[in-house]
Amino acid sequence: MAYNFNREIKEYGNKFGVPISLDDTLTFLCDTINKNNCKQVLEIGTAIGYGAISIAQNTSAQHIDTLENDPERIKIAQNFIDKLNVKNVTIIEGDAINYLKNCTKKYDFVYLDGPKGQYPNYLPYILNLLNKNGILVADNLNFHGMVTGQIPTTAGCRAMVKGLKKYINLITTNPNLYTKILNIGDGLGVTVKK
Repeated sequence: MAYNFNREIKEYGNKFGVPISLDDTLTFLCDTINKNNCKQVLEIGTAIGYGAISIAQNTSAQHIDTLENDPERIKIAQNFIDKLNVKNVTIIEGDAINYLKNCTKKYDFVYLDGPKGQYPNYLPYILNLLNKNGILVADNLNFHGMVTGQIPTTAGCRAMVKGLKKYINLITTNPNLYTKILNIGDGLGVTVKK
């Protein structure tokens, strides 16, 4: 299915070097949300709102909560949300781990695209928030080829790569989870809570 992803937000991200989800990743997310009738969605890592807005505009999700720690990015994302009159996205400001630890809401779908080194720390809290048969999709599991060993890990990326490898081990060895690693975008981990 062909989805309409907002060109203006994408161009802004490319112009100012803000990392945004790749279109094939967004297509997979929207397909998965629609096929599984996911209504409550959580995104970890708003950036400038490209992912959350794309999901809001192209799926039957009732609501998307999106977490972001950077006030400047929140301001930009909120401007795009307001400009496009997107009503079912709420940006939650602050450290993701605090929200995840204290949240009582349940989600059908979680898109994990925040700080890569934190993925293992987020995981137990995300699983508590996921409904049974809920879906967790984690982005950047290849991390530009560093996790898979296709290119050497640079000094500044060692902690992130270590965190991603630990996360992959956690989601692939937990008997209460069903996980596939897909070579879409920069590598997606798709986990279903049994």
